Amino acid sequence: MRYLLLVLALAIPSLAVAQATGPVASLDRSTVGVGETVTLNIEVGDESADEPDLSPLQNDFVILGTSTNHSLSIVNGRREAHTILGVALRPRREGHLTIPALAVGAQRTQPVSLEVAASSDTSATAGDRPVVLEGKAEPTQAYVGQQIDYTLRLYFAVNLADGQLGDPSAEGAEVRRVGQDANYQNVRGGRRFNVIERHYAIFPQRAGSLEIQPPAFQGTAVDPTDAGSFFGAGAPVNAVAERLHVTVRERPSSSAPDAAWIPARELKLGLEGLPPDGKGRVGQPITLTMRLDAVGMPFEALPALSLPKIDGADVYPDKAVTGGGTSGSWVTGRRQQGFAVVPTRTGTLHIPATTLHWWNVVTDKAEVATVPAHDIEIAAGTGSAAPGAGAPAAQASLTPPAPDAVAAPASASPTTPWRWLFLAVLVLWAATVAAWLLFGRRRPKSAVAPISREPVRERPAREAFLSSTSGTAATSDRLLLAWAQTIRPSLRSTGALAEALASGDQRDAIAMLQRARFAGGVVDGAALKAAFARGFDWSVRPADDGPSGLPPLYPR
Repeated sequence: MRYLLLVLALAIPSLAVAQATGPVASLDRSTVGVGETVTLNIEVGDESADEPDLSPLQNDFVILGTSTNHSLSIVNGRREAHTILGVALRPRREGHLTIPALAVGAQRTQPVSLEVAASSDTSATAGDRPVVLEGKAEPTQAYVGQQIDYTLRLYFAVNLADGQLGDPSAEGAEVRRVGQDANYQNVRGGRRFNVIERHYAIFPQRAGSLEIQPPAFQGTAVDPTDAGSFFGAGAPVNAVAERLHVTVRERPSSSAPDAAWIPARELKLGLEGLPPDGKGRVGQPITLTMRLDAVGMPFEALPALSLPKIDGADVYPDKAVTGGGTSGSWVTGRRQQGFAVVPTRTGTLHIPATTLHWWNVVTDKAEVATVPAHDIEIAAGTGSAAPGAGAPAAQASLTPPAPDAVAAPASASPTTPWRWLFLAVLVLWAATVAAWLLFGRRRPKSAVAPISREPVRERPAREAFLSSTSGTAATSDRLLLAWAQTIRPSLRSTGALAEALASGDQRDAIAMLQRARFAGGVVDGAALKAAFARGFDWSVRPADDGPSGLPPLYPR
């Protein structure tokens, strides 16, 4: 009962952290004009989440509609579900507006601010134009590698039969489209327009003045009241956006010069897979997973993840897992790296802290993401002696016994009952061998079947390993361990098997097998089988005291 209460007490902080992670609210842009539409995105971590209460929005906004997007991903057996609810809003007035905290089930979002400016184009001339194309870049000053959100809006107050909308371009920068098009309505110059809004992520590659070439639109407008318009007699319409300039700055001198340059809006670094009880064993791998998430950075620009040097363990990195997505109009990048940490000695295994320097473009300051250090207590592997424990034992055996111990009578030894048990087992074994010889000699020679030198259980396991055609390291590791366990059942891993073998080709072959298994690749099957073709070369062999009076149990 005490252990159950202890487990529950340790689980309470984890439950509190899980419950503390609530829904997140964000806007697709922070500044809009009067009459324009803004999208409120509410992200929760469960695809079956409750619908939020939108009634607090009606004081300052007109709710035009909602949309829901579900996503589900499984990485290393871990299920991650996300639901994003998009709410199209139109501000009722200009000025500084605050989207209040919204209730989503038992949790609430955080407040979000929005600046509503007076419409910059309310003239009659703008209202008379049937098609208008506008582009906007945010921010207007950025660092090399920082994402620039380019928003493209197509306004049209006519019926379009067809149309082609181009993409922006910028020399010396990477341009990629972000998310899906948004459709809404807006009033300009007293005239209602349909609006198509599209976002692009622009990543400048060098410092200086970045010129964003404007896209263009070409289409055909039709009049529903004109019967000839149904036969291709529409009027051509076109529009071109304005050319924009963005100032691109060099990497600041106050950033870490030897670290990777990561200009992001948000960044998180974490490590998972540590033993819950803080304990491990020699030769048994500890699988750790390091994950890096960034907002405003694609996964291609994120640095490779690695663990610091760990004394007392071999580290084998797995294949990296990468992915990307969007958070509103900002791209998101994810890099995940697995590591197999194999302890090589007993004691305290210290995993040093991992730090990652990055630049927060929102606050324009350098920051450091840190994974704290951890200690794991490593015990001896099952079936093998702990390194360092053998030396004192051997040293003790060389020390001459004390005089009192020599003078003690043999009958006082606590091992006396074991001697009688050993003698009884020896007598039974001798009787079994004598009976086998007696009845075996009475059989005719032609009826005697040849007896294998190997134990019956060992032969199938040995043949399965030597005849295996699989090239994977996991299969070879499993077959080799299964063969060894028929001889020494106490072995629990190939690491323990390596410690039980004499130093030489077989230990090198197991080391090669573990590197191929945990670091990826294909194991050299021919070299592995050649090392064990003649059986196991154990480090401790029974002493050869000369021929005994009894015939061998498995005659040659």
